[in-house]
Amino acid sequence: MNKHRAISTTIVAAAFALLGVAPATASAASAAACGVDPHDGRLHCSNEAGGLPVFHEPRPVDAVDYLDTTESWFTCWTPGELHPGGNTTWYGTVGDRFGHFGYVPASVVHTTSAFDADPSRYGLRRC
Repeated sequence: MNKHRAISTTIVAAAFALLGVAPATASAASAAACGVDPHDGRLHCSNEAGGLPVFHEPRPVDAVDYLDTTESWFTCWTPGELHPGGNTTWYGTVGDRFGHFGYVPASVVHTTSAFDADPSRYGLRRC
């Protein structure tokens, strides 16, 4: 890992720690339950609990809403800032409290690392 990437990862991890969000560790069972529904094109998956911030952009700044449920759907994915999950994949969704669209890092969604590496391969469209 280069110095810039290490610093970026540290900063992002610190931002999530301040927000009270820990990186997800998907169990095999929860990751197996994730999938893109061929009828609506959405990723239906479990996620971390605890009022997860939904950000305006794919980076941990400017929360526009929160996910309060532990089962959510995600309409799309996009590359963004490196997050504590060790990748740059962010998932687009609509928050539970205000109905605002935004992004959550893959680290809080119980997807596999293979899915996070190329969500389009599994049928999820890019934002």
